[in-house]
Amino acid sequence: MPTPRRGGDPQPPVAISATGLRKSYGDKTVLDGIDLSIPAGSVFALLGPNGAGKTTVVKILSTLVGADGGQARIAGHDLTAAPQAVRAAIGVTGQFSA
Repeated sequence: MPTPRRGGDPQPPVAISATGLRKSYGDKTVLDGIDLSIPAGSVFALLGPNGAGKTTVVKILSTLVGADGGQARIAGHDLTAAPQAVRAAIGVTGQFSA
């Protein structure tokens, strides 16, 4: 059931949530505590310069790469506890998929 917001309007369910995502490759930290909360039905863009960690975030959220720390849920499914359910709930295509 959606959570009521101030004024009584229900808040949409969260499609993607992440708290404290961390990832390192060797001694290079590429993500250091990323938090996201993206409501279902919204349009979201992940922007940043080269090397900012955008691709790493997408790889973690699509279960292609494991996070070193933090928690994430996609469509209500925990990334580490239910990766198959996450993969069944999403579709991902890269920039050069054609």
